[in-house]
Amino acid sequence: MGTYTRLGSYLLASELAGDPFGSVHRAVVISGNSFDRHVLVRSFSEELFQAGMNTRLVEAGRVVPLLGGARIFGMGYRIEGGKMPHVAWDYVPGRSLAQLVDKARQEQIPFGVDHALTVIQGVAQGIVQMQAKGVSHGVLSPHSVWVSFEGATQLVDAPYAALVKSMLAKAPATKQKLAPYLQGPENDVLQQDLFALGAILYELLTFERLPVGGNLQSVLDQATLKAAQEEAPLPAEIRAFLGRLLLGRQPFATVEAFSAELERVLYDGEYSPTTFNMAFFMHTLFREENDRDATAMKAEQGDNYLAYTAAGDSLRSGATRVEHIDGHAEAQTKEKHTTLLIGGGLAAVVILGLGYIFFGRAKVDPAMQKQLAELQLLKVQIEQQKSDLDAKAKTESDKTVQLQKQLGETKSVEEKMKIQKQLDEAQARKLEVERLQKLTEQKMAEQKVAEQKLAEQKKPTETKVAVLPPPAAPEVPRPQPMQEAPKPTPVPTPAQQTASQPTVAPILEPAHVVAQVPPVFPMRAVQMRWETNLDHFVRLKVFVGEQGQPLKVSVVDGVAGAYGFDEAAIEAANKSSFAPATRDGKPVRGWTPEIVYKFQKRR
Repeated sequence: MGTYTRLGSYLLASELAGDPFGSVHRAVVISGNSFDRHVLVRSFSEELFQAGMNTRLVEAGRVVPLLGGARIFGMGYRIEGGKMPHVAWDYVPGRSLAQLVDKARQEQIPFGVDHALTVIQGVAQGIVQMQAKGVSHGVLSPHSVWVSFEGATQLVDAPYAALVKSMLAKAPATKQKLAPYLQGPENDVLQQDLFALGAILYELLTFERLPVGGNLQSVLDQATLKAAQEEAPLPAEIRAFLGRLLLGRQPFATVEAFSAELERVLYDGEYSPTTFNMAFFMHTLFREENDRDATAMKAEQGDNYLAYTAAGDSLRSGATRVEHIDGHAEAQTKEKHTTLLIGGGLAAVVILGLGYIFFGRAKVDPAMQKQLAELQLLKVQIEQQKSDLDAKAKTESDKTVQLQKQLGETKSVEEKMKIQKQLDEAQARKLEVERLQKLTEQKMAEQKVAEQKLAEQKKPTETKVAVLPPPAAPEVPRPQPMQEAPKPTPVPTPAQQTASQPTVAPILEPAHVVAQVPPVFPMRAVQMRWETNLDHFVRLKVFVGEQGQPLKVSVVDGVAGAYGFDEAAIEAANKSSFAPATRDGKPVRGWTPEIVYKFQKRR
């Protein structure tokens, strides 16, 4: 049985995120002594507690109805005051945006512009809805954003954000940690939130926090796409959008003006922000955490929570637990005497039984049994994940066939372009599903190997004993044959070693293509009859994981225009097979050298 900490109506099971506000926990709600459901619970820091959160959290309850129960703010929001105030909302598997940025930076996994815009789109939706209800946020930061393992975003601190802002004067440590996002104009609540949104976007693109009090124009001019592990400057339209958010020049006068410009940046450029791509990134980044959470939650659903009920509390109170149950001390005394008499007679039996257990039975390590059970549970979860992906793959395949049929039947050029765009998006989704299927198959193979190894270790060594033998003498290691003592050789001093053996640099080998899938000439260029009589080339690099899976594709030199050549090359690269980079023979993440895709002219 797991160990839980009670907080109001909830049993805290695991801390998922820590931030300037406090902590976010996975918690359990029980019904009687059985599991009911999981929730997320926010507990507050000691500093905010001292600043007055314990007496004022009830004020957040007035904001919840204004938010209308929208999913973007977390569903089923509940507030509990008292000595330890906290809030709770429906459980969504995921991690905070701050955790995403920190882990992607540490593990050097590229975070593309498309991913950044997907997150910003979700956060902006929440800000727009709040402003439409006459509510401002005020302390927006990556800690405010919860990113689900399915790629969706939630603004989970919206109900109490304004309350936290009013306490910052009494919470200097919290204010200092949020400083990069609080530099907007103090007298304009809309511009404050938009500035914070811009600071988050800047951090997602560069993996650097916006400097406090610096020359922001110079910062933007020098910013590069470090998050995508590229030294290229920020795209012009993104830099211009950030300029309006951060520099106070041509500010957005209304929420509607901001929304219109955001839509233009999202969809008029060469980007395709989708939650599906974000889901793949989250599963790549937090695969171990996701698996660990799923295993723990399965165990929590099967726990008996009697010890955490009122009945359990009463069983633990009083002189002893037995006295509370029976209520007869005299009967207990008789039981003790009887137990002593019977105990002597049973002693021999117990000793013989223990002898059989320890000498006659096969010895199996309980820890190993538990590990094997966990592997079996993980196997079931992986198989379920694969089944879901297979269903998604079939759905996307059927949709692609349907769109292709519509494309062949449509005569309107405008309608064809619209269907082709939908077809490209469907093919991109299909590609991501195939990539996830590949990763799942790799996980299944790893799981099988781990299971086989553990099963071999689990085979017990049986000791056949008819009667209890005397204790065996400790085994004495056999003496090894004496080897002739080596002749003394002069030992070089460290200085001599350094002089004779120079430091060897680690041997680095870049990732490389194993089987390259040829690109398909884009149908969009054919339909638009654009230079189909010429050869076209796209040069790109692929960031490859330790297991050879493509994690990101970066176009170095593409084909200008929306004719689909870059997208076709990226799709071909994602379908190709790779060998990972190596450092001293060990696989590591790394980029391939430039790969050239040639699109031969169509006659």
